[in-house]
Amino acid sequence: MAAKAASDRPVLYLFRGVHARHPALAEALRGRAVPGDIRGRVTPEEHNRGDVSDVSPYTSWTTERDVAEYHARSFGPGGVILILSSAGPEPNDAWAWERSPDIFEEQEILLRGPRSGATVELL
Repeated sequence: MAAKAASDRPVLYLFRGVHARHPALAEALRGRAVPGDIRGRVTPEEHNRGDVSDVSPYTSWTTERDVAEYHARSFGPGGVILILSSAGPEPNDAWAWERSPDIFEEQEILLRGPRSGATVELL
């Protein structure tokens, strides 16, 4: 998904699938992405390998909507897709995009810290 910004540069969107049994589903329904542990010391490599979300300062995002939808539907109906612009943070923001090793080839991008204002798509 790409749109044109005022500068005529394409705006890229990132997607996060949150399944119906996810512990942060209530936050996702409000357009918030909240990591398992904001102060966690998990590295991008460890987060990407998996099974550390509860102690990670990251949430996983992708450039591919179908990957997000797969994760959102992984426990049946009731999941959501969060959608954000890939634009970087303002100087005082408490979040940042970071590269993922992406060993599962899901076009993953990591969001460090909490973020609000996402568009919520109910599935």
